[in-house]
Amino acid sequence: MEKKYFDVKMEVLVPATVVYRVLAEDAEKALQEVKVTTAPHGVKYDLARKRTLKSTVYDAGGNMIRYIKNFGAR
Repeated sequence: MEKKYFDVKMEVLVPATVVYRVLAEDAEKALQEVKVTTAPHGVKYDLARKRTLKSTVYDAGGNMIRYIKNFGAR
């Protein structure tokens, strides 16, 4: 059987630490500024603790679904 490429899209929950750098008068106001700030300064992912919810397989470069697997929430 001939091998071919596939695109695999995985819906996952990944624990992450998001860092924002804001200019504020004190710590409490800094926290309020984060709520309106859109771009984080940095993101650190913990991929070892990711939880896969759903995987979808497509032909490479295509949009026709070939296979779907739901892993469900645990």
